[in-house]
Parts: sequence; C-alpha cells; structure tokens
Amino acid sequence: MQYLEFIIIAGAAFLANFAGGVFARRVADRMHLAPGFSAGTVIAVAFFIFLPQAILIHPAAHGASELLPLVGLGFVIALLLDRFGTLWMDGSEAQLTTRKHYGHAVLNGAAIGLAYHISPALSAVVTAALLAHEFSDSAAAARQASHEPCERRALRDGFISSLCVAAGLAATCVHGMAPGTVGVGLALFGGYFIYLSASDLIPESHHLHPQLLTVALTFSGAGAMYLASILVK
Repeated sequence: MQYLEFIIIAGAAFLANFAGGVFARRVADRMHLAPGFSAGTVIAVAFFIFLPQAILIHPAAHGASELLPLVGLGFVIALLLDRFGTLWMDGSEAQLTTRKHYGHAVLNGAAIGLAYHISPALSAVVTAALLAHEFSDSAAAARQASHEPCERRALRDGFISSLCVAAGLAATCVHGMAPGTVGVGLALFGGYFIYLSASDLIPESHHLHPQLLTVALTFSGAGAMYLASILVK
C-alpha cells in the first residue's frame, strides 16, 4: 500500500467519524438509521467478500473445511471481547462506549489492510463499508456524551479514531504476507463481522426505532456492497 493511499484512508476515517459525531447531535431523532445501514454493509463484507475470498486464496490442499472453524472462532472471540473486554476498565457508560468504538476502529483498519492483499479495488469497497461502521460507532458514542459541544467532541473523536484505523491498517498492510495467512485472517474477520452485525448493529438499530425504513436501510447497505463487490471482480 502506497503512503498516499494510507493517508487517504486515514483522512476518510476522520471525516466519517466527525460526520457521525455531528449527525448524532443534530439529527438525534434519526439515530437508528446509522446502525441500520451499517449493519447491512458489515454483514455484506463478511458474506460477500471476506468468506468467499478466504476460500479462494487459501491453499487448495487444506480445503475450505479448515476455514469454517476459523469463522466460528472469529465469532467467539468477538463475543468474548464484547462481553468481557471492558470489565477491567473504569468509567461511565459513555466512556466505555467510546473505548469500544476505538477498538472497533483498530479492527476496521486491520480488515481494510487484509482486503488490500486481495486487490486495491476490493479494498476500496471494504473501506467504504467499514467507514459506514465508523460513522455509526461515532454517532453512538456522541449520543451518550451530551455534555460536550458536538463539534469539539466530533473533532477529537474523529482524530483519535482515524489514528486507531491507521494503526490497524499498518499492522496488516505489510508486504510479503503469505496467502494462507491472509486466508486465515479473512476467515477470522468474517466471523467477527457476522457477530458485529447480527448481535450488535441490527439489534441496536431496531431497539432505537423499530420501523420498516430501518430494515430497508440494512438491506440497502448489504445490496450496495454486494453490487460493488461484483463490479470490482
């Protein structure tokens, strides 16, 4: 990955997070729309991009059957991190939500770096999908921290989150990663994204405001990512 591409992704992450923070304060009655759409994009990355590519890139001698348990392992790891990852941390619910958001940002960056090993074009699709997740996470964190001016908090959150995305990206966009290693990483992240969408984003969007539009946005996000993945192949 070239330095310019690296900077562009980090800058886009900053803008997505800044926009999410402002959105949460200015359009509070539409908060359910962000996780609704994000749920669709994240589940599409898992089912339409990462899992098929993990099977294709993994050495044929090992077979796809070895990858499926890794998908389950990724799901279980995500569950454990979600349930117990903040037990040792002190702070209010808003602070814990913000730290969880930063953790997601690191993992999103790592997933984008893995996708780059498949192709730059497919990585761009994954980047778009996960920036929607960054927007949603930033909006959720800002919604719980109503004591600060929205622009100031959005700027700070956007800057820190973009650094987290860059850190995750730097960890996985290294040259010379073996195809088998990339396949394992894609399978693990596939399980993680399935958990994130099914157990976090979809229930959250329905809890905030259960309505047909929320469901429609989830399908729209998944459909848009599916079409984009088909076009870049």
